[in-house]
Formats: sequence, structure tokens, C-alpha cells
Amino acid sequence: MTTLLIDNYDSFTYNIYQYLCQLGAKVEVYRNDKITLEECIKLNPRNVVISPGPGHPDNSSGISKDVIKHFEGKVPIFGVCLGEQCMYSLYGGTVTYTGEIVHGKTSPLTHDGKGVFSGIPQGIEVTRYHSLSGDPDTLPECLEITSWTDSRKVMGIRHKKYVIEGVQFHPESIASEYGKTLLANFLKWEGGTWDTLKIREDLINPINEHIPRSLRSNISGGGQNYQITLPSTSSKPTEVKQQSILERIAEQRRIDVANAKAIPGRSSYHLEKCIALGLAPPTINFAERLKRGTHPNDDVALMAEVKRASPSKGNIDITAHSAAQALVYAKGGASAISVLTEPTWFKGNLNDLRDVRQVLDQLPDRPAILRKDFIVDKYQILEARLCGADTVLLIVAILTDEQLKEFMAFARTLSMEPLVEVNKASEMERAIKLGAKVIGVNNRNLHTFNVDPKTTTNLANMVSGDIILAALSGINSRDDVDNYVNAGARAILVGEALMRADNTDHFIKELLGRVPPTKVKKTVDEIIEETSGVPRPLKDNHTLVKICGISNVEDAIATAKAGADFIGLVFFKKSPRYVTPEKAKEIVIALNHYREEKYGASSLTVECQMPYPGDASLSSWFNTTSKIIGLTLEKRKPLVVGLFVNETYEYINSIVRDVGLDIVQLHGQEPLELARMIPVPVLKALSIGPTDTEKEVIENIRKGNGLNSMFLLDTKVVRSDLPGGNGVTFNWELVREVSKTIPFMVAGGLDSNNVKEAIEMMHPWAVDVSSGVEKAKGVKDLEKIKQFINDAKSV
Repeated sequence: MTTLLIDNYDSFTYNIYQYLCQLGAKVEVYRNDKITLEECIKLNPRNVVISPGPGHPDNSSGISKDVIKHFEGKVPIFGVCLGEQCMYSLYGGTVTYTGEIVHGKTSPLTHDGKGVFSGIPQGIEVTRYHSLSGDPDTLPECLEITSWTDSRKVMGIRHKKYVIEGVQFHPESIASEYGKTLLANFLKWEGGTWDTLKIREDLINPINEHIPRSLRSNISGGGQNYQITLPSTSSKPTEVKQQSILERIAEQRRIDVANAKAIPGRSSYHLEKCIALGLAPPTINFAERLKRGTHPNDDVALMAEVKRASPSKGNIDITAHSAAQALVYAKGGASAISVLTEPTWFKGNLNDLRDVRQVLDQLPDRPAILRKDFIVDKYQILEARLCGADTVLLIVAILTDEQLKEFMAFARTLSMEPLVEVNKASEMERAIKLGAKVIGVNNRNLHTFNVDPKTTTNLANMVSGDIILAALSGINSRDDVDNYVNAGARAILVGEALMRADNTDHFIKELLGRVPPTKVKKTVDEIIEETSGVPRPLKDNHTLVKICGISNVEDAIATAKAGADFIGLVFFKKSPRYVTPEKAKEIVIALNHYREEKYGASSLTVECQMPYPGDASLSSWFNTTSKIIGLTLEKRKPLVVGLFVNETYEYINSIVRDVGLDIVQLHGQEPLELARMIPVPVLKALSIGPTDTEKEVIENIRKGNGLNSMFLLDTKVVRSDLPGGNGVTFNWELVREVSKTIPFMVAGGLDSNNVKEAIEMMHPWAVDVSSGVEKAKGVKDLEKIKQFINDAKSV
């Protein structure tokens, strides 16, 4: 009988085909859009395999989920990567962003020893090619988790009733251990439910698979003849903890270090040899340089940071020249220069460190140089020393006591006194116990990236003697500095505020107390104080209008001239309004010319101090973000919004960069935390169903506090493949009270016939329309657009 293999357009499909054939299966391969379900049924397969593939299971898997649904309970089904994600999604789970870059990487695997994992030892290495995985918090009741990584990512699932299993990794990869054994376990199965399953050893050929010598003793019979352990219907799913941002960054740095070590001539041995040959430039004493400062009247030493981007703020100044920035800092009075060298989230690199050292060497009394990074290996300390750093940052939260002690000692052998970073009392205790001499209290919690300005003050009394206390993060003014100095801090680290300063030299002098502060930016309190109730960002006080689904240059310009505040471009391929990135770029270029002619500049932004996510109340956060967007509209209108559905942040950010989007709209099941990884404001769609209550709506909005910039309230349409543009309204009464304190955008079934009523009832900050201004699906009617905008702004 036939093994049906559904090909999701993946290069690994025929590796799976090869393994299955070698094991004795008669395999027929069909691409996910080249065969119908009826044709699949006629094949009468004895089992089904769903291949890996690019994209999300909800929009890139073709017939795969239909095949799983039909054959459930009838024959065994096995899914690989996207195939496994199809199972997760089909039964009600959410497939979302894994937070790891693992294309071609291997990870050790822990599993439950049942089903396809029968007879396979723990800790095998498996190959991973994915940026999505099942969210364990949404695990369907009918499924259980069968395998996971050390970082607690879901690597396998099993249906509790039906003979259905899937793995997130690639058993068919040559780098995966026991891949054939795993597939052989599957091919032995006959039957559609676990309680009727038969094991047919006669259905497979002998396994010819290399098994590492270290693992052979774990399997009786050399891994070829063993008893398959069937899953219990009462087994409980394993709880998997989501990684924090810090944990994701640290894990990626471990991967980066391993790759760096593998470069010929760049191993630890080679770096140590370079240092032994005197190739590293001389260091200065970091601690003494902070104590001495740069001016006898200074009451604090400034560590000024070169910082292009961050996970919480996105791009800060992506074009920053590290050496030029450092020279401005040094001449302004910085005692140390902090150089971020993490490439993925902070857009730094070791060349920045080298350039900074070379430019500062020309100064008679140069500042100390700090390598600011996520140090997880002694190798990074060697790199820092060779590139000219005087000190390195050691983050207690990602190091064990043994590692922290070892890394401090190793840095000191290289004449570098490390800056040890803490965020809570237990970390401070560890740092002091292990002998840290310079301790920085990060007011930003790196697990969440929320800022609490009181962190340094709360921990300062734990420091005594000769230990130098430094305050890190969230410093924007001399008032902030005074608070920390009064608490006992002898140094401060300032990054984003300096990178954004209009006059860096003057701002440094303000921070050091050498000149009176000059108010150059509005504070959050000032913005909120100016805002009475829900902000109306434009001077005419009318509701803002977004026209979504624009797909050509002519419609974009006409819509802009009609007075639209936002133009939406849809990057969801299933939508009739989908635009390619190339077409979108044409539209944005045309709009840039239009805005340049009208406002005199192609790129104008308003710099306002954003509220700290951890401190901001629900209303103050969304009032402030909407106010900032409104101020931007006064100088750059319309803003271009890109709509995405369940895409990876890597893809979204590539479109933001290449196309030139002003705002990103997330209209799928994306986690709210994804907003931290996107460098422009994020508009998050919140679908409201017929049974939702006002309390539920407010609670869902509350979850976005400090993350996305605005919520778009839309109608939940259960039987639609489209995230929006369905022409259906929701119960407007639900949000009548919400609008009194929280600004929001509203969509769903709006047109010229009801937009006035909608505005009068809900008082939204903005309205969004797509199908309501069309002649046909995806074809805009310019007269309807003009009428809608006029009606909306007449209220």
C-alpha cells in the first residue's frame, strides 16, 4: 500500500522521500496545491506524511490540514516541521514566533520515550530549520507535547486518541541522530487510533543508521530490535516555559560564538596567541578612570553609549558612525565609552569596538572603553581585549556563580576589571559575594525590557566600601542623575537619550551638572497634560481615517489628496488586496514625493519621551502613543501602514526596511511581545466576537500596555480566511465607555452609510475602511473613498 507524502514546497521533502523508500515504503509525492482531497482519498494510503515547508500553516500549507482532518482515526499520520505546525493549528493551537534563529542548527532533544521516540535515547542532536513553533500556552486539549529542547521549545506533539504525531525538527537531515529509527517507528504502525494500533515489523527494511558509539549502550540490540512503547491516553502534556527576551539573546550569542570559533584562524587558541604576541593594545584601569572622572567638580562619571538599536525601541540611529559618536562623547566629558557589539538586536559589531579604540587613542586622556554585550563565553572576553576594550560587561542574570567567578578572574588576567550588571537583590548579593569591584544596576529588566527607575535606589544600600556603584538605563535628565547620585551612585550609563540628543555636547554637560538643563523635549506628563480625554492628534479635531487595501500608485495618491491620514498596504497573500513588496515600494516612493512637496521634507518625526512600559498606566500609554502619531501626522501625512498576518518578525522588519513603512499592523495571532522586535509603531488588531463583553475587551487592551502603540478593534468573522475586509460590524455598544479613556482605531463593516453613526456612538480615535470603499473585492472606488473621508471628518 501507498505512503502519501504531501510536499509543502520544501527542499527537504525528497530527503524524507529517500529515507522512507530506504525503509521499505512505497511513496507517492504530491505538492500541496496539485492534488485534491478526493484524489488523496482514492489513493487509499496506508499512512500519510506531511512535509516541512516555508511560511505559516494557516496560509502556506495548501491541502495539508484537510488531509490530516480527513485521515484522522483512519491511518497513521506524521508531520515534519510545517507538517507538525499544521497539526497544532488544525486542533486549535497557536503557531507563533519561537524567538530563536535556528536555520541549520542542531539542538539536544528531550522526549517522552513513546510513539516515534520508542527506543531512542535522550539528548540526541536534531536539526532545526524554523522561526515558528507551537505556543505551549495554547496547546489543544486533544494533543500532548512529546519532545522539547533545553530552552523548552516544543519539538514534538501527539494526538491523544488518533495515531497522529509530528516533530518540529528534521529527522531526515544528515545532522539529526536517529532520524531513520524515528521514521521506522512510524512506518511500523497500522491503524488509526492508539487503542487499535498494530505493530508490523514486516513492513520495514532493516535500519542502516549510524549510531554514535556513546549512545549505543543505551539501546538493547544495537537499536534495531526493540519494543515500541505506545503513548498512554492519560499522559499529561509537559509544561514548556516561554523564553524571555534576555534568554533568547543569550542563546543566540552562544550560537554566534560557536560560529566565530569555527572560523579558521579565529579559535580561542589563535586569539590567545595574538594576545601573547602583544597584538592587543594596552588597557587603562577602568575603575580608577571612573573614580577620577574628567573634571574635578563632577559628582558622577558618565559612561556614554554607542547604541544603534534595541529590542524595546527598535532602530534608534541605524546610520550612527561609532567612532564619530565616541569622539563627540569623549570631547564632551565622558569617562567611559560603552560600545554595543551585539549584532542581531542592537545592530553592533566588533568593528565598532576597534574603530572606537583607534579614534580615542589620539586623545591625551582617553576614556575607558567598555564592550557592552551578552558575554556567555570566555572567547568574547578575548575578542574584547584584542579589539581594544578596557572592560567587559558581565550580566549576572545569564551566568551561574561558577561562570561569573571564572569570567571575572579571566578578565582580570587580561588587565580588564569587569562591569558586573545586576537587576535585583539576589543578583546584587551574588555579585558582592564573588568580589565584583564595579557593579552596575540596570533599571531595565532584561527579561521583559521594562524600566523601573527606582531599581538603583532600592539596591544602593547593599553596596559599601570601595565598590563603585553605577546606574544603568532609563536616564534622560539631570534630575534622574541627581536621584542616583544621592542614592550613592558614582557613575551613570546613558545610551538612547544621548543618541537622540540634538546637541550631544551640551546634553553631556547637563547630565554632569556643568550647565543648567535646557528643556528641549516634551515629557510624558506634559503630553498627557495637554491631552484632555482621548487625544485628537490633528488641529481640526476630527476623527482620523485609514483607507486600507490600496494596491497601486494612482489610488494611493488620489487617496492622499482626498485627505486620508493613513494608507494601508496588505502583505497577506490570501487577500484580494495583497501587494507585492516591489509594488508596495513603488507606492511608498510616490507618496514620499507627494509628502515632500506638501510638507517640505521626506522624513520628519517628532521626538517625545515615551512612558516607561512598567510605569505607564493603561490610559497614559495609549494616550501618549496616539499623541505622538498625531504630531507626526501634522508633518507627514498620510502615514503608510503595512498589514501582516502571522509573519515572522524577520520578514516584517525586512519589509519595513525595504519598503519604508511608517507603521506595522499585526492582524493575526501574533504575540503582543512581538511589538518589541519591530522598529516602528505597531497597530494590533483585536477581533471582537458576538459573545465578547466590555470587560473582556478592556482586559485584552490592557495586555498591550507598553507594547503596541494602538489597538484596531475589528469584527471576528469565524468562517473567513481573511483577517479583515469582510464588511461585517461588531456590537459598537461594547466600546462606548472604553473610548472615554483609551484611544483606539475601529474597523469592520464601515462605509459612508454608517461611519457617522459609528463615530457618534464610539468616539474612536480613527476609523479604518477597506471593502466599504470598493467597486469589487480589491478594486477601490475613488468617489466612495472621498465620500467616506468627508463623512468621517464631518462629525
